[in-house]
Amino acid sequence: MEFLRRRSRTAEAAPTLVGVFMDRLDTVNAGLAFDVRIRIEWRRDLFAPGAPATPRMIAHTVRGIVAATVKETSVLRTQDAEEKTDAMLRSRLPVQGEGFEVLRASVTLKADEETIHAAKQIERLLHEQELDKLARRQVKARADFLREVIFADPASAYVYTLLEVPQRAGGSVKDVNIDEMVRRVNEWNPESRWVVIAQVLTDFVSSLTESGRKDLLKVFSTAINTLGTAEQSEALSRAMHLTEDH
Repeated sequence: MEFLRRRSRTAEAAPTLVGVFMDRLDTVNAGLAFDVRIRIEWRRDLFAPGAPATPRMIAHTVRGIVAATVKETSVLRTQDAEEKTDAMLRSRLPVQGEGFEVLRASVTLKADEETIHAAKQIERLLHEQELDKLARRQVKARADFLREVIFADPASAYVYTLLEVPQRAGGSVKDVNIDEMVRRVNEWNPESRWVVIAQVLTDFVSSLTESGRKDLLKVFSTAINTLGTAEQSEALSRAMHLTEDH
C-alpha cells in the first residue's frame, strides 16, 4: 500500500505536457472530412516500466475518441461538431494508458470552401431524392384511390364529379369522359377476366417450345382471320414477324 501511495504522489508531481497535432477525419458526409486540430494536456507515469510514453501514443489515444465523434457530424455544422466532440472528450477524460495519463483535450474543426460546397450539393441532391420519393408515393396513393374508390363503378364516379374534392385528394379532373374512364380502368384491373386470361396465356406461351409457339400462332391467326377485323389480322401478321427481344 505504501508503494502505491508513493507511486501516486510521484505521478501527480510529473510535469504536465502539452501536445498539438493535426489530422483529417471523416464525417457523416460520404467522402468529406474535417481538418482537425487537437490540443492535448498529458503527463508521463514516471514509475511505468518500459520505454517512456511518446506524443504519438498520446495522439493515438485521443484520436480514437475524436474520430468516432466527428464521424457522426456534418461539415456543414462545424460549431455543433466541435461542441459534441469537446463534450465527448470531457466525459472520457482523464484516461490512463501504458505509462501516461491524458488529462484534457480540445479540438478545432475546419472545412474548406470546396468541401462545404460539395456537402451542400450532396445535401441538395438527397433532398431532391426525398421529394421525388414523396411525389411518387403521392401519385401512387392518388392512382390507387382513383382506381379503388372513384372509378370502382360509374355511380361512384358520377358522385365524385358532383363533389368539390380537391384534385390532390383524388378529385375529378376536368374534361374527362367518366364512362370511358371507368370502362378502361376496370378493363385493365389486375383481377378483371381478360387481364387474368392474358396472364395465363403468357405463362402458357412461356412454357412452350419454339415449334409449339409457332403452332399456337397459327391457331390465333385462323381465329382472328375468322372472327376479327382486317386490321387485327394485319397487326397479328406483323407481330408474328417480330423477334423474341421485341
